[in-house]
Amino acid sequence: MALSVHVRGFDDDGVKVIPPTTSDFDELARPLIGRVADIGLKLKPMLAIVSNESPRTIVSFSKIWTVRHVGGRTSTFKSHASFPEFICGDASFRRDPQAFPPGAKRVEAVGLVIQGYANDEPYYDQFLDQFIVEKDQMLANAMELHIELDAVIFDNGALIGPDQNGWLSGLFSDYVAAKQQWYREILERLDAGLSVEEAYAPIRAFQAEHRTRTRRPVRSGEHLELWKTNAAAEATRWRDHFREDELPALLRESIRLDPFVIRHCGSSR
Repeated sequence: MALSVHVRGFDDDGVKVIPPTTSDFDELARPLIGRVADIGLKLKPMLAIVSNESPRTIVSFSKIWTVRHVGGRTSTFKSHASFPEFICGDASFRRDPQAFPPGAKRVEAVGLVIQGYANDEPYYDQFLDQFIVEKDQMLANAMELHIELDAVIFDNGALIGPDQNGWLSGLFSDYVAAKQQWYREILERLDAGLSVEEAYAPIRAFQAEHRTRTRRPVRSGEHLELWKTNAAAEATRWRDHFREDELPALLRESIRLDPFVIRHCGSSR
């Protein structure tokens, strides 16, 4: 039985989903995936291209992949792509410094980030085969595949889509807040006359304590700790790229600490 593939974006709002069954999909996806495109394209049909044809930069969006199997069983996979650095002003050291601007396209997969990473990670292609095996397992006895956008957040705080249970808005707000809290503490300590070394002391202490913990999967409700950990690492990158005499001014000029307010605007979908 042939698998039918269905996609749904927010076309009237300018955020579209290009299905893997489109005739020019490979041509569009290859430059986005990069050097591992030959392997990466074997993830089809669990691939899709999201196209931002709106006039605003997207800072976060969530996707839902639903597989319907023979016999009625349904498997659902949910994920997101988020760019809190665009809001916080610390985009300089990220793979996606421009977030998801108007006119851009992104290849999305289930369970991994495939766009851009392979060009910077020399061993990236060595683990792609396992995802191809998992894809085949996901689609065993499958009748339908639905790839849908659940919510999109723009750089002005506007959110379109149902955002089931407030999942994306809560996740993105918490990540932005975690980053801003670290930068706020650093800048307050610098403004109080402390050195860069002293300003970063709370982050060093947090990271040292975190390294002593027993490694275990992140449980439900523990994403705040994950964001705090990621944000600490991202704030530390500034120290790796600049001299201590230039770092305070760069932080003051770049970092934005204004709260990011998300407004639900519905959707014309």
